[in-house]
Amino acid sequence: MLIAVEFEHLGHPDLEMIQTLLGELRGVEVPAFARYEADIDGLLKAAEDIGNVPNLVIIGHGGSINTFKGILGSLGRKLSEGRSFYLIDTVDPLHIRMVKERCNPDDTHVIAVSKSGNTLTVLEALSIFKGYPTTVVTQEGYGALGKLARSNGWGIVDVPEDISGRFSGGTASALLPALLLGIDAGAFLDGMKKAYRSAREDKDIIDLAGAFYMIERLGKRTLFLSVYSKGYSAFNDLVTQLFHETLSKGRKGLTLLASEGPECQHHTIQRVLDGPEDIATLFILVNGDEGERITWPGVGIEYKGVPLAEMGTYSLKKAMMSEAKGLMGSLDESGSPWASITMRDESEMSVGFYVGMMQYLAYYFALLRRVEPFDQPAVEKAKEIALGNRSAK
Repeated sequence: MLIAVEFEHLGHPDLEMIQTLLGELRGVEVPAFARYEADIDGLLKAAEDIGNVPNLVIIGHGGSINTFKGILGSLGRKLSEGRSFYLIDTVDPLHIRMVKERCNPDDTHVIAVSKSGNTLTVLEALSIFKGYPTTVVTQEGYGALGKLARSNGWGIVDVPEDISGRFSGGTASALLPALLLGIDAGAFLDGMKKAYRSAREDKDIIDLAGAFYMIERLGKRTLFLSVYSKGYSAFNDLVTQLFHETLSKGRKGLTLLASEGPECQHHTIQRVLDGPEDIATLFILVNGDEGERITWPGVGIEYKGVPLAEMGTYSLKKAMMSEAKGLMGSLDESGSPWASITMRDESEMSVGFYVGMMQYLAYYFALLRRVEPFDQPAVEKAKEIALGNRSAK
């Protein structure tokens, strides 16, 4: 199994009360993001056309870049040697200037990602890199990004029209830069497909969605996602977007606080344990390897009255899990509900499973709340106002 799920400390929400709802989830049509089959051969050809340049600038916003941001921050820690990846998910002038100063047209390739081809901030950032070799990732049609590509002779890689950006982790939006990074795309996609099958056929993911739905109905409208993994925490922006854009409509939904552990124990735990009681916690843990051993032979210094030399020899993994268990124990003492998902490891397959699992959890959460999963009306309204401000005097 790629995951193990622990429900015991959620206060045993009575899922029998919502068996009809959970039964409906098991019977829903498979969504487009879980049916899509990426053209790996075509993507490999596009990656080959880009070549082995030392610098890659990836321009995108939100769902168009967040899955790759997670891949880069997790799998990329072992794979990116000899090649630099610069993510531009902003029009912050200082950040873009710093990237441009490091990347010249003769040693850089720009990849601009926008599903519609009409994300204005992507077009604005791209305009700063005039004269750079460029590939665009966009859907077929006549969006501005596609028109720019055709008029400039840039490479164009297609993305499906019927998959929202935040659910696009199995499309060219994430896979093209991931292939350039050097990941095993086949294993990553296999992991996503295993998550999709598990979400439909097994109990854990459906029951987890149902349990947190019940907890929310009891007033726990903030979900603290406490991720005890440097790698998986790289997906916190993606998970936040999946939950906020997919669920939060018609004044329904929840607030997600996604934070990396144990660092979160130096700030957010104060909020969780001593702030408003409207919160439930979901831990993300990793079995992984034991890591190096911690030992203090011959050291006479004490830590809180205990000589370091007498603390014994233990692994970094035990140190990490001890931190997580300390928080779990504090939550138990305060009566605050929590559950955990333990990932098998941080391989391409497991990372793919994590992305697919979070996609399906967000999808199920939306269906339980009777909201449309795949639109984001408030986001579009904000974009309209922002466009008007650009021409304002």
